[in-house]
Amino acid sequence: MKRLLFVVLLLALTVVPLGVDAIQAQGSPDTVIWALSGGDISTLNTALITDGNSNTVAFQMLAGLFRANPDTGVPEPYLATWEVSDDGLNYTFTLRDAVWSDGTPITSKDVKFTYDAILSDKVQSPRKADVGVIKKFEIKDDKTFTLTLDKPNCTIWGNAFSVLRPLPSSKFAADFSDFMTNPWNTNPDVASGPYMFAEHKAGEFVRMVANDKYFEGKPKIGSVIYKIVADITTQNQALQTGDVDYAFMYPDQFEQLQDKETFTTFLFPNPNAPIVMMNEQDSANPQPAYDKDGKPVTLVPNKFFGDKRVRQAIAMGYDKEALALTLGESAGSEPLTGPIVPSFYNPYDMSTVSAWTFDQEAAGKLLDEAGWTMGADGVREKDGVKFEVTLVYSKLVDLWGNAALIMQDQLKDIGIKITIQEMEWSAYLSTALLPGKYDITIVGFGGGTEVDGIAYNLLYSKNAVPNQGFNLSFYVNPELDKLLDEARFSADCSVDARLPIYQKIQQIAHEDVPYDWLVSTTAVNVLNPRIDGRFGQWGNTPLVTWSIK
Repeated sequence: MKRLLFVVLLLALTVVPLGVDAIQAQGSPDTVIWALSGGDISTLNTALITDGNSNTVAFQMLAGLFRANPDTGVPEPYLATWEVSDDGLNYTFTLRDAVWSDGTPITSKDVKFTYDAILSDKVQSPRKADVGVIKKFEIKDDKTFTLTLDKPNCTIWGNAFSVLRPLPSSKFAADFSDFMTNPWNTNPDVASGPYMFAEHKAGEFVRMVANDKYFEGKPKIGSVIYKIVADITTQNQALQTGDVDYAFMYPDQFEQLQDKETFTTFLFPNPNAPIVMMNEQDSANPQPAYDKDGKPVTLVPNKFFGDKRVRQAIAMGYDKEALALTLGESAGSEPLTGPIVPSFYNPYDMSTVSAWTFDQEAAGKLLDEAGWTMGADGVREKDGVKFEVTLVYSKLVDLWGNAALIMQDQLKDIGIKITIQEMEWSAYLSTALLPGKYDITIVGFGGGTEVDGIAYNLLYSKNAVPNQGFNLSFYVNPELDKLLDEARFSADCSVDARLPIYQKIQQIAHEDVPYDWLVSTTAVNVLNPRIDGRFGQWGNTPLVTWSIK
């Protein structure tokens, strides 16, 4: 998507936009500086966002219908309150008496517009499958609307309802013809959240200022600067000098931080799965797994990774224990077994599934069975094709780069030659990952507060749509689809009722290797002690409650 190198919003006639250096926000009594490591934002339209940094900024600008309690993950009223029918099919939401930052009321029409836009054929949104479970949207009045499901859904808050973060309908064409290209996406002039967009200098920073019309009251901190940092070394230096007040990192990166005891830190299991993606269809011409009529499409198999035995060989062909140690011995990291990550291990027992062990002899036998024979030069080949593959990725996280190097070094021992291609994050998203034009890559995916958040997004067959879904290995398994639906639409949403289903999902997701699940991680949130704020397992407390001491 085209970006503006410098976009400015005049918040009032007396406000003059300044560069980040001119603001001199270091140690400012009215500004918090938040590090965004590794990549710039791509869009602030939440219906189109595919990266975490864009979400971080946009979520302060656009209020959701609810927000997850940072300690429990349980949905709590935010922009709306709600009532649920006895049969669990009808959710009636009532919007608070809230306005956009220009004084225009936030109405049911804005929510309906967002819902319709995501489902429109004119819009390439990765959230179509999420919103598609809502079968009917009925506006009662300006502040009240009802969402109807065709059956109860145990995970509705973590997918469909979380996606319906109202957009300002008055800023877009009613027929969605400009939805993908509207200037508002990168230069938004109204907000519903605690902060309003003020300024973006590509590759450097995004500046937000307090919204004095915010329905929970004007924030105590006048502005937030999201400073884009290139790498962890730069980020740690900025923390130490006070050039940033907050940063997210992993334990090994935290160990590199000097005077770490002077910071306020919050450590939690990370609800994120770092993964090796192996494209199961021909990367030269990616196709959706289903046509417009919902009928399955026969995808052309990827010449390297279309065979499950090859993917299993990859999973056994390099040492994940060694990879875990790159995060530091104190991190408590271990190989993952599938999409149900340790954040959910207490209620959902995944001990029935064991991670792939490092076994190059067994990996070699699987490659032999799959027809990949060892060549005289040490590189396997099949049907005249050498097993020489490019691993493309963006070094947004050190772990991904470490994994790439370990794979490159150890997989050559079983006859697989890997060339590593590192790309800038936005280019990687737009030209390789999202359109499915890659053979193998490494990335991370977070599933939010729902136990199936990672599994559903990455594995559900109807999410296998280039640029519009997150099943970007193009893995199609009707049996797994059925299990995901069974767990979501269970009549009994208790952990005991759904545990056996998720254990089966974990087992299949392990055995088929639609993704090679890497290692568990610990999230370390580092905060300058001058900031009075807090993080829980499922995110930070609302920024409107934060203050500067």
